[in-house]
Amino acid sequence: MAVCRQTPDDPGSCGFIMPKNCECYRECFRLYCRYGTDTNKCANQMWGADAFDASCWLYGSEDRGPATDRPQDSSLYPKNPEQETVWFGRIPEMIGGTNYSGEELKLEDPGRRYKSPWDRPWLVWHRADNIAKPLSMCNNTCANGRGFCIQRPGSLEPECSCHFGFKGPDCSEEDPTTCWFSPTCSGRGQCRSGFCHCHDGSWGWGCHRSVAYHPATPGAVPDVRSKARLKIYIYELPWEIAFPFEVQEEIHSRDNIYTGYEQFMRYFLMDDSVRTENPYEANLFYVPALAYFYAENVRNSQWQIKAVIDHIRQQWPFYNRSGGRDHFVFMPGDRASCHSDRWLQDEIIKVVHFGMQKKNLTWLGIENKDYGCIQTKRDLVVPSRSVNTGPLLPNTTTSYYQWLVANRGYDGNRTLLFFFAGGIADGEYSGGVRLAIKLLLQNLTSPPPDVKFFEGSIGDRYHDLLQTCKFCIAPYGHGWGIRLVHAVHFGCIPVIIQDNVYQPFEDFLPYEEFSVRMRLADVPHMVELLRTYTEDQLAKLRLGLVKYYRAFIWEREFDGLAYEWTLAGLQRRAYHLDGEYFH
Repeated sequence: MAVCRQTPDDPGSCGFIMPKNCECYRECFRLYCRYGTDTNKCANQMWGADAFDASCWLYGSEDRGPATDRPQDSSLYPKNPEQETVWFGRIPEMIGGTNYSGEELKLEDPGRRYKSPWDRPWLVWHRADNIAKPLSMCNNTCANGRGFCIQRPGSLEPECSCHFGFKGPDCSEEDPTTCWFSPTCSGRGQCRSGFCHCHDGSWGWGCHRSVAYHPATPGAVPDVRSKARLKIYIYELPWEIAFPFEVQEEIHSRDNIYTGYEQFMRYFLMDDSVRTENPYEANLFYVPALAYFYAENVRNSQWQIKAVIDHIRQQWPFYNRSGGRDHFVFMPGDRASCHSDRWLQDEIIKVVHFGMQKKNLTWLGIENKDYGCIQTKRDLVVPSRSVNTGPLLPNTTTSYYQWLVANRGYDGNRTLLFFFAGGIADGEYSGGVRLAIKLLLQNLTSPPPDVKFFEGSIGDRYHDLLQTCKFCIAPYGHGWGIRLVHAVHFGCIPVIIQDNVYQPFEDFLPYEEFSVRMRLADVPHMVELLRTYTEDQLAKLRLGLVKYYRAFIWEREFDGLAYEWTLAGLQRRAYHLDGEYFH
């Protein structure tokens, strides 16, 4: 995709922060939108959502049109854009076309020339009112294209904005953290822009591979799987199928709470006891579709997963052998697989944070009337991560639980009954639980002083209440909720009010030992019900948290065991498959 680059050192990008040659966006369309012109079916859902109104340019001029004597093979912004570019409102593919003729392609607002295509003047929340500048106007030409040159509103001088994988005022420094799956590339390569460049003899996601296997008889699929040991094979996918790219040129970060799959992949690549390089001995197959990079938290990741599965079906025999039943993929979005097509729900094992399983679920866009979103006999619910900075980081969790053991589970600092803080909303949100609690407390003649309920964020007080309440309410939200994880990390007994929603590892983790489960129908009586717990019962539940809290922490530096619990859950799915629990 050379047309998306400014220079040979530019890693290239399909983003809309810096305006690009229209031919770049056409290449991006072919890369992401394999299933027709409907951008709702693009693998990269964020790109598809913004593509229709993404202005772009061709080398040429407004009076003469696109240049015929200059190849459209670069996105290097010209030094004199007023004389050297002709602008369009969108690429031909957005209207089913193949060339640049037609009124629908014209840029309706001339004021959008030379500006970020991501800017939507008509949307307050969708602004990027930057002016594009040629590289020569920025410090060190942004290290020869490792970043791009823009002038922000109110700024007197243009500045470099670095591509994914580079940092520094002139983008000359490499950033190895972009290879989050293996920052050191296993010591066998070098990270650049989210890709491990491996030394000779090594290959794979983190340069972890050194051997490839082929059957002795061409075309055969030998079966040397062991019933006694779990072995998982991870597919190596080409960059055009799955790659941890930048969403937009300036947007490199991911919301940490959705990155449990990143922790799993990082630990898995180092786990030679489970990871196998021989697919013929694998019990399960790991499909690293990187769904969050393509759909983030609320869009539909099924189109990226479909593209990956289509590739796997064509290149390897294993998916077709089992119909995908021994393959698994992470879907960390808010509602995970709820809005996926039925074939995807029924075939592959989904590793999710949201365990909704309900017959005749009436939510808008849910077509599966048999079980809604997941089936626990096949799919696996795992915990999310917490935030990665600040007071909610679980860096004091182990020391608190050690103190709790010394005190036999008793904690006199917890003087409040329960608390909740967060968004409320209505309708489908949280299954109505948050609104029901709010109305309950509003209608009490005398609100109990040891119950704290806040609508919206309360800043650092949230952390304090996690440490001073006996119970913490754990509903879901639009999809999965993070409050169960927060409660466990800080020793607050979770009160789970999530009708029809399986919790992380619930099919083999004894929640009754460390939590309280209620239904929405119990909310009118929840204050009285929670007051019935004696101090001895509370201490027993806290000691239950001591036994299992590590299952809810991904980070090994904080004594987390979520990776190991996830492997245990996957092994159970392999047993379920052998037992024909699902077909």
